[in-house]
Amino acid sequence: MTKDTDGYIPLQNQNGGQHSSGDSQGDPTNRIIALNNKPAAKGSSLSNGDDSNSDSSYEDSEYEDTDIEMSERNGRVKSLSTANESCVDASSDEGTSGGMDMGKYLSVDWGKHKSKYRVAQYMRRRKSNFNMSFNTVADSDDYHFCSKLYHTKRKTFPLKDYHDEARAMRDLQKFLEHPIVLFKIHNTSWEDIVKEMIVTLATEKSELKLDVNKCIKSLISKDADYLIPESIQGIRETVSGPFTDQTFITAIGTTTAVNDSQVVMALLEKPFNFGVGAEEIRFICIVLTPPKKKHTKSCIEIGRTYSTLLADDRLRHSLINTHTPAEFAHEFEMEVHRIHKEHEKRERETKTDTSRYSDSNKPYRCIPGRLLLKDIKRRAKFYLADYVEDLNNCTSIQKMVSATLFLYFSLLLPGIAFGVLHDYYTDRKMDSKNVIVSQAIAGVLFSMFGGQPLVVVRTTIPVVIYTKIIYQISLRWAKDGSFFYTLYSMVGLSNSFFLILYALVGASNIMMFCSRSTEEIVGLFISVAFVVDSVKYIVKEFNTFYCFPDLLNTNSTLNSSIVKRAAAETSLNPADCDPTKPMLALLLMLITVYVGVQIFNFKYSPYLNADKRVIVADYALVVAVISASVLGSYVFKSIHLKQFTVNDEAPLFRLVDYKSPPPGAVITSVGLGFLMSFLFFMEGNISASVVNNPQNKLKKGSAFHLDMFVTGVINAVLSVFALPWVHGSLPHSPLHVRALADIEEHVENGHLTETIVYVRETRLTTFFSNIMIGLSLFMFPYPLNLIPIPVLYGLFLFLAFTSLGEFQMWERFVLIFTEQNLYPPIHYVRKVPQKIIHCFTLLQLVQLIGLCLVSFGGSAYLKMFFPFCIIMLLPIREKILPKIISERFLEALDGEH
Repeated sequence: MTKDTDGYIPLQNQNGGQHSSGDSQGDPTNRIIALNNKPAAKGSSLSNGDDSNSDSSYEDSEYEDTDIEMSERNGRVKSLSTANESCVDASSDEGTSGGMDMGKYLSVDWGKHKSKYRVAQYMRRRKSNFNMSFNTVADSDDYHFCSKLYHTKRKTFPLKDYHDEARAMRDLQKFLEHPIVLFKIHNTSWEDIVKEMIVTLATEKSELKLDVNKCIKSLISKDADYLIPESIQGIRETVSGPFTDQTFITAIGTTTAVNDSQVVMALLEKPFNFGVGAEEIRFICIVLTPPKKKHTKSCIEIGRTYSTLLADDRLRHSLINTHTPAEFAHEFEMEVHRIHKEHEKRERETKTDTSRYSDSNKPYRCIPGRLLLKDIKRRAKFYLADYVEDLNNCTSIQKMVSATLFLYFSLLLPGIAFGVLHDYYTDRKMDSKNVIVSQAIAGVLFSMFGGQPLVVVRTTIPVVIYTKIIYQISLRWAKDGSFFYTLYSMVGLSNSFFLILYALVGASNIMMFCSRSTEEIVGLFISVAFVVDSVKYIVKEFNTFYCFPDLLNTNSTLNSSIVKRAAAETSLNPADCDPTKPMLALLLMLITVYVGVQIFNFKYSPYLNADKRVIVADYALVVAVISASVLGSYVFKSIHLKQFTVNDEAPLFRLVDYKSPPPGAVITSVGLGFLMSFLFFMEGNISASVVNNPQNKLKKGSAFHLDMFVTGVINAVLSVFALPWVHGSLPHSPLHVRALADIEEHVENGHLTETIVYVRETRLTTFFSNIMIGLSLFMFPYPLNLIPIPVLYGLFLFLAFTSLGEFQMWERFVLIFTEQNLYPPIHYVRKVPQKIIHCFTLLQLVQLIGLCLVSFGGSAYLKMFFPFCIIMLLPIREKILPKIISERFLEALDGEH
């Protein structure tokens, strides 16, 4: 929390009176001349241009909190630039010679305060040769003197401790006895708002007989348009570093017009910009106190009390949703009591270890099922609330409906796309209908019995790859693929057994070693897998159809031995040649990506308001798929693209036959299930960890072991019927959280930051979205088969590209090719040397490439170890990287989790 105190100092006489002393009195060289208005770093040369002989530096500089602003009006200069920098003495050779070099600085004696001020220059000439006398500079219209000095002083205060500082609660109780609240006012001028608040105070408390003008003058300064002389705001720590919370401002002042402290609060109808550092103000609190009061009753201490309350974004969220001043005061009072109880609870908790996975420092004893039972008990008391909470709020209902529709489309369409991949990799043993059935059953079961209902379970691209491996291995026992279902089911049951075992022994505790680095490598691998499959599809289309019959026709005059040889190598069939098909497929894929990304980024545009922009962005995927499907199925209907198909004769539920499987197949299934359990374990826990991130401000606690247990049981059921497996997934789980969240956006130094204020922890969104997915089975084959396959692969690219922004690793990778002075103001850029940042990024890139090589290259037997490679990322991060990069730098780069 910071307090700004602004004051104005009159400029001293330029004619040799007050502004100089000693021998320099009256010397024209002691005037402040505009020489260089660009700040220089401490210890660096302050010279400009190519002056290599300059020795000006900050070595002997003194730091002052005085600002001088440079602006030009009618031949006069009001100066305001930072005076925290050094200058070269006026007695230097350059200063006494009557001429000076560009970038030199003068030392000025300002009365009793002798300090060095940086002298700024703005040179409006093209010539680099600058050599003129001081008198010439002083007389020039291009150079003027300051008319006023602006003083800024900043102090940082801790948040108010309501438990230890008794006066704080008394001040709050005093306000609640007669709360004065201006509710959703429309004024956009600071003067008008202050005047309205003070007039309301004088009206509500007429017995005070306030001098309104005196009170207003203590809160408004009209000098140089700096209107808020003294204020308190909050400082928020984020992954981008500390920044000022510009949602509220507490203006404080002292005046003889009051005999006791007075507080007035106002809620603006919309956020408004009151200037630098106060660009998104929604809450205003005014504190007036008499000039002479003891420290605990001063305007600063009382302002600290109310600023601490307004610094809580949950309280601000509740106050914004109130409808009357009485509701506003009631929410304020409830928050006062809540904070007091929370503080008492916090003191009790400090006596025990508040670790996420253990409750005491006693030696850990592995009791099977102990942590699972704790998860069940923790979540059981919230089970009913997960269904009925927030249903009394229209805004929450709208959020839930929006999140339900978002989940429906974001699960249904990728499910169809995954079904196309299953159909291709398993030779039509699985298709889109099987994926939809699996998603509906697993989604409903997990929404009802899962520990963290915000986690979204679904089939993912690694599962598709592993299914492909199982199919290829099953061909060893049956060339026609008939043994696939049996082997697939046995692998699934083995996997479920290990997942349930992990839940019983509390194996999820190992995730305390899972850092942001590991999560991002896995998340980026999924994005890479989407891109690889899409590229493979389009390359196959071009290899199959991009040819010209005339070139392949032996009777053609264009025929040559080279063309024949190329046709033989690619197995081109003249009957299949149709270059328009691959071109249209590529076009539809790119249109899907382009339209989807543009609508997805609409939330960052200035159009409409924030809530409507988010709603539009939520339907980016739907609009992109529908637009591209209309083009492919109707506009270009003369070009017959391949559409996905399903086997209508195949039963939805197929009970697997386990008759006397070969012993080798049983051993293989156990090994494959054990390796695959690593994949489910890591993916599920990483998804749950991202959802339970403290930045999401969830209140009901995590349930890692219960989630793992339920996932194991669900996959056992799916395996019996040879349906595709599911687990907690990225990026759907964190996107689900954001869809249910209220988010505040702040701009600090041109950098946009988002803060989650409140998340609705409900089971209804996943429950109803998966019910709707199950009902979508009636849409097979029509109208879902109108979606061309290239559109579904374009959907993969959309998911890959839109998820990149969530990864810090991608952000750091882009920095490798970014100009240094364009680096964003992120915390690790300030704390870590540039070469260390790039080194860490490249090490992550090496691990990602290793995963890709194992997954996409080599034989099926090598791909079996892909899940093992994922879990090996943990010891690499904990044991190997600290030997290469200092732990201090790793904490800055990878500490935010």
